[in-house]
Formats: sequence, structure tokens, C-alpha cells
Amino acid sequence: MINVDDRESDPPSNKELSQIKSFLREPGIGSRSLVVWPETSLETAQQMSADYAKRAGGSPIDIPAIISGPPLDSWQDTAIATLKMVNNLDNLEELGVDPRSYDPKKYPTIGEFLEQISDDFVNLLSKLLAETRKPFKIIIGLASESGKAGVLGELTGSARYGLLDADKLLSSTPKSVIGTWWSTRRGLLVQTIVRLDARIVHLAPSLTVPIVRRFGPDEAKQPLIDKNIPERPPSGIGNYFERSDFGRLILGTDSTTAEIRGNPAHNARNAFGSLARNYGFGSGNDKKLNRAIGDYLNNGKHSLGNTRVESKMDYMPLIPDITIDAENIATGIELHWRSGDFLTTANRSEIAQYTLRKLKAYAIGSGWAMD
Repeated sequence: MINVDDRESDPPSNKELSQIKSFLREPGIGSRSLVVWPETSLETAQQMSADYAKRAGGSPIDIPAIISGPPLDSWQDTAIATLKMVNNLDNLEELGVDPRSYDPKKYPTIGEFLEQISDDFVNLLSKLLAETRKPFKIIIGLASESGKAGVLGELTGSARYGLLDADKLLSSTPKSVIGTWWSTRRGLLVQTIVRLDARIVHLAPSLTVPIVRRFGPDEAKQPLIDKNIPERPPSGIGNYFERSDFGRLILGTDSTTAEIRGNPAHNARNAFGSLARNYGFGSGNDKKLNRAIGDYLNNGKHSLGNTRVESKMDYMPLIPDITIDAENIATGIELHWRSGDFLTTANRSEIAQYTLRKLKAYAIGSGWAMD
């Protein structure tokens, strides 16, 4: 049996050395074992070996064992084989990264040699994707009875309205599974937010209710009809859309702060509450409401581009709730429907977790991270 420890630069304590000695002297499996403790520092390895010899006596083999690694003339072939195996592609050198153009003599170890080639290859792929992929951004929209952003201000920065803040997100849910996942990738989280121009915004009842009343499924319209909500034409809804924070983000007219309009109209808020109670957002009902929003965006007075609902993107293996494919940029919209006045401090952790899960999906779908 061979046991390889992975505590590099963390030598065993005196107690652990004694336990290793006892184990190797045990009849049976212990006496037929080889314990390997990798160490990159020769000085540390020599001290570990001397400490062990004091307790166990001389070793049957010279320690520390010096590993020299593969010969220099094999490094380039190793790099080529590694690139082909990992990427399942031949002729990678034609992409612009040829391991044979790297001089092994300039690197102290094969690890650093391979790491340099890997970094150059990843940078090349990122450049190629940037040149061929249309710019993409995401908007996370929360629809509820809340008439203003509320707690969302505690998850976003101040420079650009709705732009997510990595530190605020992580501090809002530090012990959750998704918070823990991102806490070890804090730099990537910042990059993901910036690359996607990731915004979070609320959808007030003054916007969602008239959209559902006109474009929603019949079973969702009925609670609004019972509340005497009139059906408005797309042009009339457009006035609410243009003034809303959600609409301003989509139209590109957003500012650094949310528009302050006070609470939504009392009848709109009551109507949304009736929609939540009598229609509900579970069992796929939210997807039908997403389609209502998408139908409005397709039929409103603004020409936004090709708008699709629950459709796979051309640029990554994801299916946003709504995709707006304009000439120069694509926008993915993720909608979350909740009952009550949802945007309160009590729900900050839940909102942060939902947001971080969406960002993780887009980071993995974009090839920036692996699960």
C-alpha cells in the first residue's frame, strides 16, 4: 500500500511522526506500506527526515528522496498531449498556442512550464469568445406587492442603479450553500457581475398588474377582473413601462438611483395580492406570467429586438425566462414572482441566495467556472 499525504509545507507534528513510526512497524499492512509526504522545500524535507530518524532509527531507503521529474526534452510533448486530452481537439497549435515554441530551460519545473502554456491557452480562448460572442447582460427582476426597491439597495452598489455588489451579496448569506460556494471564488464573482452588467430590480404592481390583465392566461386575468382592473392597450401600459425601473434598464435609460414614486396605487397592490392568493406562482404558473411579460415586450410600442420566452440561448447552454436579442447586445431576464411585500430586510438572505444561484449558472454556462 502507498499512502500519499497532501499537506505540502505543513510537516507532521511530533505526535504524528510517532504515529507514522508505529504504523510502519505494525505486522501486516503497516510493514508493507510506503508513506510519501511531498514537499517542495528541500530544507523542510531534510528536517522532517531528521526528526523521523530520531524516533524510528535509520530508514531502509535514503530520505528525503529527491525527485527530479521528467527530462526537459519531454516537456513539450507532455504539454501537447495534455492539451489534446483536456480539450478533445487536435492541431491546437494552429489556434496560436504551440507548446513547441516554449523553451523548457526558462522554467524551473514542468509545473510552471505547463501553467504558462495553460494561462496563454485560456487567455486565447477568452479572446476568441469575446470576438465571436455578442455582448450579453442579465437583469434579475423581482415581482411582488412591493412598490419600491427596498432591501435591494442593500445588495447593490451606488455607482450604477441595480448593479449587484459582490461583498454585499456574500455578507447577506455567508453560511448558505451557495454563499459558501461563491466565498471561495470572490474574485470570479466580481468578474461575473461586471462582465454581465448584472442588475437586480423590482417590478411593482403598477406595471405587472396591467400586463397580466392584458397578456396573462385567462385563469390569471380572472382575479384582476374581480378587482375591477380594466384592460389597457399596449400603448397605455408603455407609459408605466417607461417610468418603471425595470423598463428603464431594458430601454437603457437607467440612472444611478431608483425613481421615487411612492407606493403603488392601492388598487394595483390589492389586485396583485388577489393574483397571488387566487392564481398563485407555483406549479408552473410563474412561467405563464413570464410569458405575459414577454408578450408585452414583443407587442409594446418599443422595438426591443427578437424577444423569446423560455428559449435556449445561442451563446451559452442556458434558458433565461426571457431573452431580448437586439442587434448589438443580448439581454437575459430572470423573473421571480413572490407574494406580499417581499422586498424587506427579513428576506435579504433569500434574495441574495436566489441571485447568487443565477450568477453561478451564468458563470458556468459562460465557461468561467466549473461546479
